[in-house]
Amino acid sequence: MKNFKAIKDELVIFLRNYLQESGAKGFVLGLSGGLDSAVVAHLCAIAAPERLNVLLLPSKNSSQQHLNDALSVCKALNLTPNIVKIDPVLEGFKSAIDGEISHLRLANLTARTRMCLLYDASASLSSLVVGTSNKSEIMLGYGTIYGDLACALNPIGDLFKTEIRELARELGVSDDIIQKAPSADLWAGQSDEGELGYSYDELDHVLARIEAGASESELIAKFGRDLAISVLARFNANKFKSKMPPVARIGG
Repeated sequence: MKNFKAIKDELVIFLRNYLQESGAKGFVLGLSGGLDSAVVAHLCAIAAPERLNVLLLPSKNSSQQHLNDALSVCKALNLTPNIVKIDPVLEGFKSAIDGEISHLRLANLTARTRMCLLYDASASLSSLVVGTSNKSEIMLGYGTIYGDLACALNPIGDLFKTEIRELARELGVSDDIIQKAPSADLWAGQSDEGELGYSYDELDHVLARIEAGASESELIAKFGRDLAISVLARFNANKFKSKMPPVARIGG
């Protein structure tokens, strides 16, 4: 069992040091009302309470419960939220596209619209966009490049989703947020585990073994073919999302 108090202290120091070394004025955080962004909000509020700028970026498809939860986090941490409805920007993108837009394309557009607004706030405030993607999402490629995966720094990217829950308890995040079904809130009724096909408890066990170097045959023997192959396929297909784009080297 990991020592989550020590992890909390380490991440707070990471945030403080990075902010000081960067010369930036503060942090910019997109707060969704979900567990990951709530945890990051708590960490940033400890690290730099007077230098945290919070944006809530709902669309017409966003859950009112998620918005209420985000506002509750702001109240608990004494933060003043800036609520920006993204639909006018999103509709501008959609109007430039011919034909019907699939759920996946709309999800990517939504995530990138939010990140555009976060980076604009970053430029305006001379502050750093703080990431909220956990290790489970990063390893599975469950995120949008230049959308929710984009950031200047990420304090929770080395923690699996199941570990984020434990850290949340250490930080005093509301149990309502800890217990609710994970969702990127990209359309009505959307849930992470519904899309992934398995719970994070199941996925994290497999991902931990992949990280430890387990072979395909070992994973199948331990977890069964369906779960093992599903996680491996996602992991292998999406490795590129966690790497910088390759640059052609002339004359190499």
